[in-house]
Amino acid sequence: MVKFLRNGPAVVVLAFILWGLIPLFYQYLSGGALAEILMYRVFWSIPLLLPIRLLFRKRTFFRDLLKDKTSFISCMIAGLLMVISWSAFIYALTNHKVLDASLGYFINPLIVICLGCIFLKEKPSLFQLIAVISGVCGLGYQVISANSFPSLALIMGFSFALYGLARKFIHYDAITSITLETFWALPVALFIFIYTGSSITTSSDIPLFLYILTAPVTVIPLVLFAVALNRTSLIVTGLAQYIEPSLQFLIAILIFGEVINYSELFCFSAVWFGLLLCIFESLYYHYRRNPPRSESNHPAGTLR
Repeated sequence: MVKFLRNGPAVVVLAFILWGLIPLFYQYLSGGALAEILMYRVFWSIPLLLPIRLLFRKRTFFRDLLKDKTSFISCMIAGLLMVISWSAFIYALTNHKVLDASLGYFINPLIVICLGCIFLKEKPSLFQLIAVISGVCGLGYQVISANSFPSLALIMGFSFALYGLARKFIHYDAITSITLETFWALPVALFIFIYTGSSITTSSDIPLFLYILTAPVTVIPLVLFAVALNRTSLIVTGLAQYIEPSLQFLIAILIFGEVINYSELFCFSAVWFGLLLCIFESLYYHYRRNPPRSESNHPAGTLR
């Protein structure tokens, strides 16, 4: 098991596969109150993250957190964005809108490109510009032709992209930042829980243990991702992130029987086209910077 965890690419792929399979678990929470599910998910994640954090040797000590005020405040913002993202995700999965969740994560990289240009003054490449324009055209076509605005997908895409932007300013180690973000998310989740008049005893016939299980279902992929982050190249991580929405798309169509109409399919296709351009560009520049070694550099019988 320890040997497997040292294989960064395999672990990061496993993390995204687990994220992609989450809709299969949340189908058993259909009909549950969003505020209750969110509260249980955040609250029970903390006692899981705290002991797991101790297993990481290179971690930021809690006494040193306030020494980096930028990271501390950024974790607070990330915690708020985490609540928004999780709320939209929970709503989608418990209301038979898995396709919207899939679309949200597919358009996320395109939104990230836009945020990078606006806030980080990054200059997009030609392929990235075409990708964003293609995605906007697909979303625009869906709005005009089907008279339906993909609000849930956009909330998920923007909140997760802004969450990623906030994490750019966090210099703590991954597991410490995730733990602190969850701490900051707790009062927000508690406020929503009280404001909606929710009860600790769940308001539906769903067993209580399923609500509690939302915590490990959330934490396990996060920890795997944190473990693999420093052992995996950015190109592998960038490509692996498309596993999650792809699995969600297949689950929505093949298992849950969600119907996709022509305008939605066109929208997905436009986004996929843009993402393929970004993937092609990433692979091209990766192999251009790291050309494969010729066999002449490895004589017969030499271990690589």
